[in-house]
Formats: sequence, structure tokens, C-alpha cells
Amino acid sequence: MEPFSPEPDEIHPAPVEPQHHGSRRLWDGGRAILFFVFAALCSLLLGIVLLPLLKFYGSVVVAEIAGFALAPYLVSRLFDTGWSRWLSPPRVPPEFWVWSIVAVFAFAVTESNLPVLLDRLWPIPSSQFEFYRHYLAADSPWEWLLFVLVAAIIPGVCEEITFRGLVQTGLRRSFGPKQAIIWTGFLFAILHLNPWNFLGLWGFGCLLGYLTERTSSIWPAILVHVLNNALALVVFAFQSPAQWERPLEFLPWYATLPAGVFLVIAIWRIHRLRTDPPAPQANTIDRWADPTPPESP
Repeated sequence: MEPFSPEPDEIHPAPVEPQHHGSRRLWDGGRAILFFVFAALCSLLLGIVLLPLLKFYGSVVVAEIAGFALAPYLVSRLFDTGWSRWLSPPRVPPEFWVWSIVAVFAFAVTESNLPVLLDRLWPIPSSQFEFYRHYLAADSPWEWLLFVLVAAIIPGVCEEITFRGLVQTGLRRSFGPKQAIIWTGFLFAILHLNPWNFLGLWGFGCLLGYLTERTSSIWPAILVHVLNNALALVVFAFQSPAQWERPLEFLPWYATLPAGVFLVIAIWRIHRLRTDPPAPQANTIDRWADPTPPESP
């Protein structure tokens, strides 16, 4: 299959001047960072306020949807965020999906022992393991499916709308694709408030950003995000009571190297595959802008 040649703006991205698109202003990096702060605080505070009323799972669902899906939709009515562009299905060959699935499994194994190493240098509080056991250890298949909905599907969709959709689009327009991928992944890691898994989350966020950049769509990132979270729930589901004393130690160290090799191969194959990103619009120098301005709200 013919390799994909990156567009000129992906190699040397030109700075984009603020411009109007219909009745809305262009979404840029500064606005994207401010929105990240707003969405993160909104989700956190809403979850805390609703916790006594809706309990843990209900408050998580409402906070995720409000902060990371509903708020982006409202913002996209005011700014040209490219909403319809990056929500469109990607035009990729079937092999792309295969290598994306390989990448998420290989990444999960590759980074699985990093928290274990950090735990030896800076022990993880036992309260964190108690939290996992109490809220993520399913006692039945139906309970596990509930956890998949709450901890995999909803976060995978909502967080990708915010991070790989709004935040990465804005940073890309201001700083170019490479910087956008790196710093969106950094903000994604900050959101999770887990210093022992910060580097792993940063790397995972960069992987999601790369898939989005290759396809001009957030749907590959959503799929990989959901699979990654569901894989973690599968691991939790098979923990024995003794393993919950140290639930991170579930894979031998010698599995890391071959998994890393598979991860590199998967990314290399994804990079070589031909994708068909949308062409730049005639009325904008940004290929991630909405093709036509919607009606005023």
C-alpha cells in the first residue's frame, strides 16, 4: 500500500492568524488551555457536589458528560473548533484498525511496570489500592459491564472530545502538530492526578494524539482509549485477594521488551499506511476548520 505523504503544513506549520469563520472566531491554543482549566475544574467540582446525591458512579458519569462533552459542544457554537471535521469518521484502510488495536495492547504491557518501579522509589498509598478494589473490582459480569460503561466508554468518548478534539485542535493551530500532540498529552496526564502513572498517561495521550493527527478524526483515539480502560478493568477483574495487596505486579518484567518491539512496529505500520485526511477548505488556511459555518445559535 502506498505510504502517506504528509501535507506541507504538517512538516512546517505556518502560524494561523485569528480570523472569523461565519459568526464565530477561530479556536486557538490560548483558548484551548483556558478551556482545559475550566473543564477540569467544572468536572471535579460537579463530581464532588453530586457525590452525596448520585453516589460515586452517578457523579462520575454526570461530571464527565457535563465537563468534557456538553461544555465542548457549547464552546463549538461560539468558536470555529473544527467540531464537524474531527467528529467525522476517518477514511482509513482496515489494516489501520488492526495495528491500532495491536498498539494499545503493546503499550499497556510496555508501561505496566513503570508504576511498579516508581512504587519502589516512592510507595503508593494503600488508600489508592483500596479505592481500586472498592470501586473497580467487579463481583459479577453485570457489575463489570457497568464498570466498562462508567470507567471506559464514557471517559473514552468524553475525554477525547475535549483533549484530542478541542485542546489538540487549538494547540495545533497555534504551535503545529508535534507540539500539540506533546502538550495535549501532558494536560491529559495532569487531569488524572496520578503521579505514579503520570509518564504512562503522558505517553498514552501522545499515542492518542498521533492517531488523531494521522486521520483528522478523534474516532481512532476513542476506540484505543476505551480499549485501554477496558483492558485495565479486565486485569482488576482477575485479581485474587492476595494480589490486591500489590495489584500493579501482574506482568513479568521480561514481557516489557517484546511488547515495546510490537508497539514500535505497530506505530511504524500506522505511519506507513495511507490515510485520506480532509483537504483544506477554500475559505480557510486551516484544514481542521469546519467546512461551512453553521447557523447562528
